[in-house]
Amino acid sequence: MNTMLRQKETFKIDRQAEFSAKLSAAHAKIEKKFLDGGAVLVSVMDILGNLIGILDGMTGTIDGKMARDTLEGLRQTINDLAQLPKTEEERQAAFNNLADMCSLTGEHIDEIHETIRYLKTFAVTVKITGAGLTEFAGFADEIRERIQSGSDEVGRFAKNLEEMHQQLIKARSFSTDTLSDFHSTIPQIIESLNENSGLIEKQHREMADIAAQAKKIAQTVQGKIGSVLSSLQIGDITRQRIEHIQSTLEMLEEFASSSEGKALDAAELAVLQEAVLQLAGAQMDETAADFHRDCSKIFASISSFADDAARILSLRDELIDKTRNGDSNILALMEKGIVDATNLVGRVQGSSADADDVVMSVTNSAKELSRGIEILRSIKIDIHYMALNSNLRCSKLGDAGRSVNVVSGEMRIFAAKLETPADAIVEELEKVETATAQLAKGGVTTDMASPLNEALQTIRHAKSQMDSGVEALAQEGQAVFSRISAAVVTLDFESELGSTFNECCQIAAQLSEGFEADVSRFSDKIEGFSHRVYKLYTMSQERDIHARFLPSHVSNSSSSASAVSNSQSSASDDDDLFADALF
Repeated sequence: MNTMLRQKETFKIDRQAEFSAKLSAAHAKIEKKFLDGGAVLVSVMDILGNLIGILDGMTGTIDGKMARDTLEGLRQTINDLAQLPKTEEERQAAFNNLADMCSLTGEHIDEIHETIRYLKTFAVTVKITGAGLTEFAGFADEIRERIQSGSDEVGRFAKNLEEMHQQLIKARSFSTDTLSDFHSTIPQIIESLNENSGLIEKQHREMADIAAQAKKIAQTVQGKIGSVLSSLQIGDITRQRIEHIQSTLEMLEEFASSSEGKALDAAELAVLQEAVLQLAGAQMDETAADFHRDCSKIFASISSFADDAARILSLRDELIDKTRNGDSNILALMEKGIVDATNLVGRVQGSSADADDVVMSVTNSAKELSRGIEILRSIKIDIHYMALNSNLRCSKLGDAGRSVNVVSGEMRIFAAKLETPADAIVEELEKVETATAQLAKGGVTTDMASPLNEALQTIRHAKSQMDSGVEALAQEGQAVFSRISAAVVTLDFESELGSTFNECCQIAAQLSEGFEADVSRFSDKIEGFSHRVYKLYTMSQERDIHARFLPSHVSNSSSSASAVSNSQSSASDDDDLFADALF
């Protein structure tokens, strides 16, 4: 019989040691697992914060105001670009008119050439017919020189006129090319700028909507994480309750070895040991039940994160597609349109400068031609008066000067013929002056490059910021998904710790012999022990369970003035009440 008792006692001791070992293992696992889980959740919270910051940055990169300001600066330039073909057509028409004036002036020059040819002939005739007259020997040479001078001046005039004509032919050529360039490029550029400017605001609205959805999901996940972090206190609570069970068993051993414990007889001590073991089992069952329930809730919450993360990834891909891929990359298309417009403005400024050079050259040529025609007119006057003087001299000579007189009269007639084409040339030159003045006014007067460059700088900055945001969004979105996926595994406390708790409950149940352990008949002997155990608890549930197995009047000691009269005991009861209020 004694052998069986010893075996039974040894079995109980071994099972109690196994129970303590299991409790220690569970305690260690809980501490590590919940610390790791909390760290993962905090890291997910941080990544979600970064994600929200990136979304805010992307939608703020090209907000509605920036788009409107940029488009407002482009609007006048677009209008100016639209006027360029008309301006170039007017300039080309002016070049054509100038070229026509040169052609008409050339015809008048031909007429002057023909008149001077006759005058040269008359001068030779004067020399021949007046060969025997000393009065006309020097006159004939002088008039020939003057006519030759007029001929040379007409030659220079014709040369200058031809140079001006060639300049105008060149100007008409590049004006035609420029006009062709304008007609083939400007409508497309304007259409592109107008279309893309409208799309920028539309894209911003769409991006803001997608980003708002992603932010809302991210903030929802943050809220869930906050709730889960709060729920993780089950780990700390469970760890404390395991410590309380361990401490209760240790305190039982200490009490049994103390003078108070030795005051109990063997039967009383056996009842107390059974009561404490049943108490430990009940505390373990309650702890495990609470742990299983709360961990299931945690896992259910965390499992929903995966769907949220997948939705965030989907919205991320949609946002990236709207900002980076193909025709959706409005900023890139807008940049291309502005670059094309900038290049066009460069060509406009170049052709305008060339046109200005032609206008300046034609203006100078016209002035030179005006000077030449005035010289020609003075020569005509000289020839007229020289011929008139010859007529007067011939009248004095009588029959001897009659032949010279006839030729001199013809010279006066032909010299007068120079006046008509000269007047016509002057009239054409006045038209040239008017036309060149209009050309000078009709050039490109606005600075189209400045607003384009400002818009281009703004768009490029926005595009660079957007590209950086998209890259960061791609990385952070994937990081969120990966970290949440890891969190689902890391925070599955039930699968890793559930079996340990079940084993602890099974062993605890085996420690108890199952008989009714009523300690009420010797409660006064164990009141100190019961009170010390009672003070371990931090939860009302633990106290309620305690009251079922050990004297419960100790829990009411704070309200019984007769039970505790000293100030130290009152302070202890106050501590109990404060601890009770914590949970």
